[in-house]
Parts: sequence; C-alpha cells; structure tokens
Amino acid sequence: MGKKGREIVQAKIDVNVVISDLNKAYADEWCAHFQYWLAAHWVSGINADAVSSRLTTQSADELMHAERFANRIIELGGVPEMDFAKLASVGGCGYKAPPKDQSNLKQVIQDVIDAERCAVDFYNKMADKYKDKDYVSYELFKTVLLDEVSDEDEWENLLAQQS
Repeated sequence: MGKKGREIVQAKIDVNVVISDLNKAYADEWCAHFQYWLAAHWVSGINADAVSSRLTTQSADELMHAERFANRIIELGGVPEMDFAKLASVGGCGYKAPPKDQSNLKQVIQDVIDAERCAVDFYNKMADKYKDKDYVSYELFKTVLLDEVSDEDEWENLLAQQS
C-alpha cells in the first residue's frame, strides 16, 4: 500500500491493530482450508462423494480468502503469519480434525457448520469495527462475511439431507 493509503488508515485506527485482525482472519481461513481439504480426502461411504466434492470446492474458497487477507496485510506493511504451526493459535476459530470414523459425514458437516458460524460471527464484528475506520479492510471483511453466511446456509441444508 502506498504512503497515502497507510496515512488514511493510521489517522483513524492503529494499523497494527488492523494487521492483527487481518492475521487472525488469514489464520482462520488457512485452518478452514486445511480442515476441509483433509476431510474431503478422508470421508468415505454413502453420500461421501457429494460431501467430498463440496468440501473440495469450499477448501479452495477458504484458500482464496486467506490469499485476500494476506494481500491486505502486506498492503498495510505487515507480515502474514509465516509459521504454519502457529496458525491455529493465531486464529480464533481453530482447527477440527476429521472424525476417526470416515463415514461419519454428519460430524464432518457439523464441524464445517461450526467453523462457518465462527467465521460469520468474527467477520460481522470486524465489518462493524472497520466500517468508518478502514474502508478497504471493511469491504474485505464484508465480502468474506457474505460468502461465509451463504456457506453456513448451504452446509445446514446438506446436514438436513443426511439420513
């Protein structure tokens, strides 16, 4: 980000606070990406193909979100969390390993719903926090929030279809 862009943000809020919040989002998106990617390759049994396919798509979406947050962090002069082992502790939503039973699709889906709900809650708070302070970060949080709200609904519907 250019000097003027940083000055505009810094005039309304501490850029380090913004970078910290963006890093939390970045870490959560990486954790969600890995959780969904791993589960997509782990699940088996009846209806597993449909769940696996959706998890694979969702995983790619979460990775795209992580990239967008990383780009914003860099624009603000920050550094995205570089230590993969620290991502779960930097983020707020954590990581949930797939269940040991590969056919427990309901648990996999519920874990995704829980992660999406955590993201919805966090991004909603961040959109409120940055609405009048950092318009670029606000738009980023708002855009990702819209994706996560839609994802939560889709996964809830998928869970309802499980017998």
